[in-house]
Parts: sequence; structure tokens; C-alpha cells
Amino acid sequence: MSPLLPSIFSNLSSGALGISSIVGILFFYTLVKMLGFGSSNQFPVEGKTVVITGGSEGMGKAVACQLAEKGANIVIVARTLQKLQDSMEAIRASATNVNKQRFHYISADLTQPEECERIINEVTEWNNDTPPDIVWCCAGYCTPGYFIDTPVKTLKDQMDTVYWTAANTAHAILKKWLVPINPSDQRPLPRRHLIFTCSTLAFVPIAGYAPYSPAKAAMRSLSDTLSQEIEIYNGSRASKDRASATPADVRIHTVFPMGILSPGFENEQQIKPALTKQLEAADKPQTPNEVARIAIEAIERGEYLITTMLIGDVMKASALGPSPRNSWFKDTLLGWLSNLLFLYVVPDLRKQAFLWGKKNGVPASSS
Repeated sequence: MSPLLPSIFSNLSSGALGISSIVGILFFYTLVKMLGFGSSNQFPVEGKTVVITGGSEGMGKAVACQLAEKGANIVIVARTLQKLQDSMEAIRASATNVNKQRFHYISADLTQPEECERIINEVTEWNNDTPPDIVWCCAGYCTPGYFIDTPVKTLKDQMDTVYWTAANTAHAILKKWLVPINPSDQRPLPRRHLIFTCSTLAFVPIAGYAPYSPAKAAMRSLSDTLSQEIEIYNGSRASKDRASATPADVRIHTVFPMGILSPGFENEQQIKPALTKQLEAADKPQTPNEVARIAIEAIERGEYLITTMLIGDVMKASALGPSPRNSWFKDTLLGWLSNLLFLYVVPDLRKQAFLWGKKNGVPASSS
């Protein structure tokens, strides 16, 4: 989930663009924020069943607690049974109506596709033979390090624990959600939501995250692909041939936090290269509760790609490419400004890495 960021703003004050660039971005960002979104909640969760992978700690646990507070039935998934049991107490304590809401936890290894299918089947049975309404993928951890200093086994493990845990879970739930229903059994079902938790490293790579950022970039690509592909099934509901229609619309969302203050973040700090810490000096880590709150509010507004602070917004805007926009006006305007900004930032990141090598030589393990 992790961390990130170059010292975009801390370096700009003495850089080519200067303080006027920052002021301009802040002004226009504030302006477009004031335009706002529709007032209707596009992510109602009261009475709905939510599965949260990686729900035993960090952001996943915070998401579970906040959705429980909004009246959702919660299922958390992680590997460690004791952590699941401990977290369930906090989630129950957050519930609006503990006597009405339901709670469950499942221990599983999400890197195994058959385990993800087992989870979805178990939750469906527990949920009165109805698939969950919402699946939020929060599982994964970061192992920072330089590429050639990282064993290939670790590189593969990062892809498994970051990308494949999400892809396996998405595959299992979409196979449940996208089965056509019998016309005689058609009843309107509420919209379903599949949510990925990515990282701003998918937008702007930083030296020292080679084991981790490619997996996050793959997750972002999967999200973009699914956001387009899912419209086939959503469109089937408007078809005259209702026999081939799926039972509910599905929305895809992806959250891109920066640093999150969690046990995983503390572990990363112990092994993170010193240059990486320098490059991401402007990243001020947020608490899990803060990230969860911002993400949930954005999903309630119907946003697709979600960032949790201004620097993340700028990074996303610089790398949107063909991704769907949350707001054509805000994203386009911020994209123009951020692309100007990154004319300075990208060379500056490379320069910092060069000067680091000039001063310190190659990393000790490489030599």
C-alpha cells in the first residue's frame, strides 16, 4: 500500500518553476474543488455485505471499522488468525447496530486463486446464498530495495502479494457477479462495487521501489481494463434479451494512497534505501483512518481513480493518459498544470540519484 513520493514541492521552491507554480496549482485546485459533485450517495452500504481483504490491520481494518459504522455487514480476510480475531473486536465496536449487523472473518492465502474462490463461496453461503455486495482489496505489503539487490524470489513474491492477491480476488467475485440470471427470477439488485487499493507509485516511480511499483502499475492497468470491460455486462441490462443480462450493475474503483502509518510502513522504513527516503521527503504519511475516510467519501461521490492528498492529485493528473476521468474539467486542468510541473520534477529525481551515486558510490550490497 505503501508509500511514496518525491520531494516535489520541497524542491520546487528553489527550482525552475518556483513558487508561482505551486500557488497556481493550489488556486486552480481549490477552484475546481468548489465546483463539487452531486449530492446523492453513490455508495450506500447500510445493510450490505462487504468483503475486505487485508482487513486485519492498517487501512483494511480502518475501512472495515468505518463501513461498520455506516451499517454494513463486514467480512475481513487475512492470513493471520489472531490478527483477524483481534481486529473483529474493534470492528464490532464500531457498528451502528451490533445486534442487526453481521460479522465474519476468514483466514486465507490470497496468492492462491482457489483460496479466493473458497472465500467468495463461503461468504455467499454465509450471506444467505447471495454474493457480497462490495469487495475491497486491501491486501499486500511493500518490500523496498534496489532492483539488482533484490532476490528474484522477492520480486516474484511482491507481484504475488500485491497484484495477484487483488487479481485473484477480482476474478473470483466477478465470476459470481456476472452470471446471467433467469428472466423469471429477475429482481432489481443494488449496484455492486469492486475496489482496488493501489499506490501513487503506479503514477510516478521512485528509485528504491523496483520490487513494488511494477505490481501496483499492473493493478492500475487491470483496473482501467476492467472499468471498460465491465460495461459489456452493465450494458446487458439495457438489452432487449433480458435472458442474457446480469443481475446488477458493477462499478470499479481504485484508491491511490501515499504513505500510510501502519505496522507495514514501519517495517518498510527499516529496509528502505536512504536515497528513497530523500526522494520521497515530501510524502507526509497519513493515518489509516484518514485514508479510509477520504477514499469512502470519494466512492460515495462516484469517483473512479481516487487519491488522498494534493500531491497525489498532482501525480495522478500527470499520468492519467487514457484512464477515465472523475471530472473532465478538474482532471484536465490539473493535468495541464502537473505536466508543466513534471518538466522539472522528473529531471530533478534523476539528478538527485546521480548526485547520490557521485557522493556515495554504488550501494554496499551491489559492490
